[in-house]
Amino acid sequence: MSEDVYHQAVQLCRLMAHPVRLRILDELRRGETCVCHLEAVLGRPQPYISQQLRVLREAGVIAGRKHGLFVYYRLVDERARWLLEEMLGPGRPPSPEPLCSCPQCAVDEESTSARG
Repeated sequence: MSEDVYHQAVQLCRLMAHPVRLRILDELRRGETCVCHLEAVLGRPQPYISQQLRVLREAGVIAGRKHGLFVYYRLVDERARWLLEEMLGPGRPPSPEPLCSCPQCAVDEESTSARG
């Protein structure tokens, strides 16, 4: 194997060794989510969450898309997804209660209410 493969593996391990980044990745493996949702789930201030998201985005582990005033992030690195499954087991189902007021959570709440 080339040295690059080992370097990439070490880099991913370093990213995932940070407890808050690991929790962010665990949330993102459940699906695309916004910063305000992560803020509510993790109980951390938005600037701190954004700083950790920037580190993950710059490493190519996650990707974001802007929709109006909101930025939605998703996990794009399949190696990270596999490691999360191995370390933490299957992901939890999404919470039925909206945790923030973003448009995506509002749509999820409407579809849950319509089914109930």
